This record gives sequence, structure tokens and C-alpha cells, in this order.
Amino acid sequence: MSDTTIPPAQLPAQPSEKGTQISKVWVPVILIIAVLLGFVLADRVPPSPPLCPQDWPYCIVSYNQYLLYLSIQRAIMLHVILSTIEMVLLLALVAVYVKVYVETRANFSLGLLVMLGALTVYSFLSYPLVVGYVVGSEFFPYADLLTIVAYSIFLYLSLG
Repeated sequence: MSDTTIPPAQLPAQPSEKGTQISKVWVPVILIIAVLLGFVLADRVPPSPPLCPQDWPYCIVSYNQYLLYLSIQRAIMLHVILSTIEMVLLLALVAVYVKVYVETRANFSLGLLVMLGALTVYSFLSYPLVVGYVVGSEFFPYADLLTIVAYSIFLYLSLG
């Protein structure tokens, strides 16, 4: 029997899990940055129109009208925060796939870049600070939350 041990210098390189673990740390970091940016931008939301026009000499606002006014304002601010998180996640995904495409020149990566580019343009054009505000039954925060979860998972899988 002969000794078939391979010297360490001739062993094939093993993939490093340290780089994968470090890159996945970026997902919560990006989410924290996105949330903070969302709060900063939500603070810049202009107030809703006044409850009573200025040319009305006597205007009585009921408590329910005032609560509705406040809930609309809060819904707009929530929409700005959630939409900002979506935009930041999309931009992070674009950055990841630009890097992948530059390294591999794979058609699949180019296809993903086209899709992510389209989603980014859609998000920008539907951003509340760009086109106005979505008020009432048209705004469902659940859709925004599910989109944020999907983008986060997509980013997590793309980094690892």
C-alpha cells in the first residue's frame, strides 16, 4: 500500500463561506438604511388640504372629520416609508446583478437586470412623492409589505 496523501498546496480550493456570511449581513443593513431614509422622506410630506376652505367664514369640523384627516395623513406617510424601502431594495438588487453580469457576462443576469430595471422605473413612477398620494381604498399596505418581503428574500438569495 502506498501513501496517497496529497500535500496541502495541491488540494483544490474550497469555497469560502465567510464571504457569503459577510455579504448576507448587508440585507439587514440595507433594510435599516431604507427604513431611516423612509422616515426622513415621510417627514417631508406636505400636509393634506385644510378641512375648511379659507373663504368659508363659518366652518364646523366634526371630530370624525378631523380623525379622517389625520388617518389620511398617516396613510400617506406610511406609503412613503414602505415605498422608499421598496426602492432601496430594488437598487441594491440592481447593484448585485450588475456585479454578477460584469463578472460572468451571463444572459440570465442580463435578463434579470432588464426585469429589475423595469421594476425600478415602475417603483419610481409610482412613488408617492413623485406622482401624488394614494388615499382611501386604493392603498393597501399589505401589498407594500409583501413586496418588501419578496425583495428582501430575493436580495438574500442573490447574495448567497
